[in-house]
Amino acid sequence: MCQRMSSRLLLCLAATLAMALMAGAEAATEGLPQPTQTDEASLARNFYFIFDGSGSMSESLTKQCKGDKRFSSRLEGAKWAVEQFLPLVPRDVNLGLWVFDTNGNSERVALGADSRGPFLIEVKKIRAGGQTPLTESIEQGVNRLARQRDKQLGYGEFRLIVVTDGEATGRPLPQAVAYARERRVPIYTIGLCLGTDHALRKSSVSYRPADSIEALKLGLEETLAETIMFDPQTFPGR
Repeated sequence: MCQRMSSRLLLCLAATLAMALMAGAEAATEGLPQPTQTDEASLARNFYFIFDGSGSMSESLTKQCKGDKRFSSRLEGAKWAVEQFLPLVPRDVNLGLWVFDTNGNSERVALGADSRGPFLIEVKKIRAGGQTPLTESIEQGVNRLARQRDKQLGYGEFRLIVVTDGEATGRPLPQAVAYARERRVPIYTIGLCLGTDHALRKSSVSYRPADSIEALKLGLEETLAETIMFDPQTFPGR
């Protein structure tokens, strides 16, 4: 009798312990982050802009540029050109913006769809000042496009568009060019009031000299219309 009671008690204790262990395991599993699949094949177009807001952008348009009495400076004219350009950008195009100006060198709009509104707001906030850290800025833009390409599983279109009116200060620009080439990110450059001799001329998939604000606007529009297929094996400077 006693042995039978002891066996039942042991079975009861074992069952209780098993249930407690199962409950604990379920609770622990619920507390852990569950795996999610966020990457998927996408043909989305991605345009990441590097916008020069350095001190020279405060200069008058009469210097190395065709004057336009509507604008007091290169920067004011460039803001107008961006405002004219943005309505032409489809809403499903991913836009991103990196700026260097008197407020520093940083991302102002993260790469994403339907970003035209935030993009224009941030461009209007730009205040000319400081140096021209093109090398560092281009590398940051390349990083963001490369990450987005991974998310899209290699599909889609990716362009780094540089709008500048000066030569790079700080680290040598060829370092950024090599960085972009290694990561298969093409550079499109619009040189405002620079002519054809900018260092990015030889290393950009497309280089457009803009000697006026109207030319800058057309250059921005052409970045959307451009249909050249990018082949990393023929990247300029290779």
